[in-house]
Amino acid sequence: MKKTLESNNICDIKFTNRLKNHPVCLSSVGDISLEMQKVLNALPNDNKVNAKMVLEINHDHPIKEKLEELHKNNKEELEKYTKILYSQARLIEGLPIDNPTEISNLICEYLSK
Repeated sequence: MKKTLESNNICDIKFTNRLKNHPVCLSSVGDISLEMQKVLNALPNDNKVNAKMVLEINHDHPIKEKLEELHKNNKEELEKYTKILYSQARLIEGLPIDNPTEISNLICEYLSK
């Protein structure tokens, strides 16, 4: 999963117990928070900042078992799931998705199975 997200400012992926219903969330580490990133990037200048993000996966959500299964048996599907979950976490955080067409296609692929 880290390899799939390495170009997206994700510095870590970890399981967490702090989520109740959502399967994933983004948090940040370092000097720039996600909220600070949003505020600074909304300013009228060409300097964009990026927080170092952590993708947190709900330890108690059924998606955890699915990810563990895919890690053992199907790395290609794990990469697709990773992209969808990362995009979901960005949407929840109010951040744009880098490639909405790709994510839409992946979601449609899984909905049609």
